[in-house]
Amino acid sequence: MQKLFLIAFVFLLFSCQSEVCDCADQWLEMTEALKAAEAKGESVDKLLKKYEAPLKKCENLDANKTAAEKEQMLEELRACDAYKKIGKN
Repeated sequence: MQKLFLIAFVFLLFSCQSEVCDCADQWLEMTEALKAAEAKGESVDKLLKKYEAPLKKCENLDANKTAAEKEQMLEELRACDAYKKIGKN
């Protein structure tokens, strides 16, 4: 499960302005839903399927970007409210 979180987080790191924050929002929503499901002993398969497409979109946001563009995307991500909440719960 931790591997999945790490992989999805890396995908979020390479994103652009409104889309960057959308990805961070999706990531935060997904991680909170997964934690809640695990705490209840519920299967997470349905949740993983639900977030598969949004995470795939986030994964490809950095396609064909230069190193400078990727760095700018990281700076934008760090400014997103959801990013600031990730890992604090």
